Amino acid sequence: MKHKKDKKKTVGREYNKIDSYAWAFRKLWKLDSMFVLLLIAGVPVAVVYPLVQSLFTRELIDAIGQGKAFGELAAVCAGFTGAIVGLQLLQEFLNSKCRARHYYPTIAYQTELFRKTGYETDFENTEKQDFREIFGYASGDACSGRCALEFVWGDVKEMLIRVAGVVTYVSLLAFINPVIFLMVAIVSACSYFTARWQPVYYERHKKEWEKETRKKGYLQNLSNDFGMAKDIKLYGLEGWLDKMMRGYQAYILRWNRRCSLRGVWAASFSGLMELVRNGVVYLYLIALLAEGGISVGDFVFCFGIVGSISSFMQGIIANIGELSSKAEKIGYYRNLFDYPDRFNHGEGCRIPTGAVSIEFRDVWYRYQGAGEDTIKGLNLTIRPGESIALVGKNGAGKTTLVKLLCGLYAPTKGEILVNGKSIDQYNIEEYYAMISAVFQEVRAVAFTIREFVSSADSDRPDAEKDVETALKTAGLWEKVQSLPHGMETHLVKGIYEDSVDLSGGEMQKLLLARAIYKDGSILVLDEPTAALDPIAENTLYLQYRDITNGKTSVYISHRFASTRFCDRIVLLQDGVIAESGSHEELMALGGQYAYMFGVQSKYYNETQDLNQNKTA
Repeated sequence: MKHKKDKKKTVGREYNKIDSYAWAFRKLWKLDSMFVLLLIAGVPVAVVYPLVQSLFTRELIDAIGQGKAFGELAAVCAGFTGAIVGLQLLQEFLNSKCRARHYYPTIAYQTELFRKTGYETDFENTEKQDFREIFGYASGDACSGRCALEFVWGDVKEMLIRVAGVVTYVSLLAFINPVIFLMVAIVSACSYFTARWQPVYYERHKKEWEKETRKKGYLQNLSNDFGMAKDIKLYGLEGWLDKMMRGYQAYILRWNRRCSLRGVWAASFSGLMELVRNGVVYLYLIALLAEGGISVGDFVFCFGIVGSISSFMQGIIANIGELSSKAEKIGYYRNLFDYPDRFNHGEGCRIPTGAVSIEFRDVWYRYQGAGEDTIKGLNLTIRPGESIALVGKNGAGKTTLVKLLCGLYAPTKGEILVNGKSIDQYNIEEYYAMISAVFQEVRAVAFTIREFVSSADSDRPDAEKDVETALKTAGLWEKVQSLPHGMETHLVKGIYEDSVDLSGGEMQKLLLARAIYKDGSILVLDEPTAALDPIAENTLYLQYRDITNGKTSVYISHRFASTRFCDRIVLLQDGVIAESGSHEELMALGGQYAYMFGVQSKYYNETQDLNQNKTA
């Protein structure tokens, strides 16, 4: 499998690293200020604890060397042991409190993230490639694994401890010999580039395998989709899918090996630098001790301090690289929340009730990355209570048009007015309450049938009665009654013990029942009879006037016979209105509608004649 190398590009906005941490700190403080205080409180304890241990060793050795009495030695041991135990207990107390709380921020952030993508952002954003990439980074990097935000704060705490430790220990070491500090600083600084080598390489080349990771994830989800099992088996896709999966895995592993190899070299060089540093410093300390420049206690103390300073400085260098990398990951999270919405999610004008007027005024729409517009300067006015049918060839723009009307897409240019006001003037969530829609995509949710139908307004006084009425109108009531638990039966097998899977036609009736129950001012039906049998389809046609009574409705269908129930028929062609009028007017016009209607009716007539001949 060949993979083309894509040019590296930045996804979303880049943020200043310090500003990113300030942003994250403000969010954490607002979410759990006690967690922040516990983190800060642990810093001085972590710095003082090893220092007290080193001081204990020095004082005890010097006391023994000076030949002090047993009582004095016991007092030194008791005093330092008490301090060490007290600090150890305090440190464990603070750490346990932090451990008990540190998962909460990430859980809260994850909830906030998925609420943003699932409920709050514009639907149109969720279909955009750059938004999906940002979401992939945010959910994969900023909210899971070692990059999760609770671990970020652990890194910040470690950084604070190491900086405070260096400042404290260097101040002590300066009284003994500043030359030792310079030796440690120079050698430790040499480790900076090796510490940054692997993470910088990873971030620089991340896009080389990120797309393959996303494709691999898609194949994994495909393999777990029971609905695809019949297609995979009947069309022999197992080998093809397995080959693709192996190709993606091999490609990702190659890049992982490259990153790991750089990690090995970095660790080897770091070990060599540590060996050099320890050798030079320890030889210098031995020389001082031999010349009588320091006591045995001071030698041991300096020995421990040098090791601690060296460890702190190496840790700081590693922390700089780690925190820099994680600041970029916080940026992914910020990018998701800063992604612009085009609709109004704030205060809006009052939502109208009853049938409404709709006007498309010079509306254009182009999908992200498309070479041309799908809707091109469309002008259309629908009167209150009018029922129109949208017809046309596949790709003419019918579904795009109703998604624009539903507030799922925002026009690239132009505006859509409902009762004389632009959709932008309404709060979009409140605007959705006006829409009862049935789209071509049929997807069940693991609710009970009653919950599924009444999900838009389950708390209304006569909810159960209205659900029953909607199911009867949609032609699904007999099926529901035949189920052991009736309306309380769960959908989607495998979730609940009583779950059922409805057929395609039954699911379409269930979606229609949900739209009827919602009783919105605007009714949108996008191929609502595609999966229905002829009898059920005919029943829907007969009930169409009752279903659309008091509503402004838009009906999409490729079955031209069904459009005759509508007040007006609009033929779309290449994103513009090619013809508009009643069935009789369009047939008299003799244009594209009349031709397409004739093709369909001819087929039905020929089929009917053939069946009659067979019967004869």
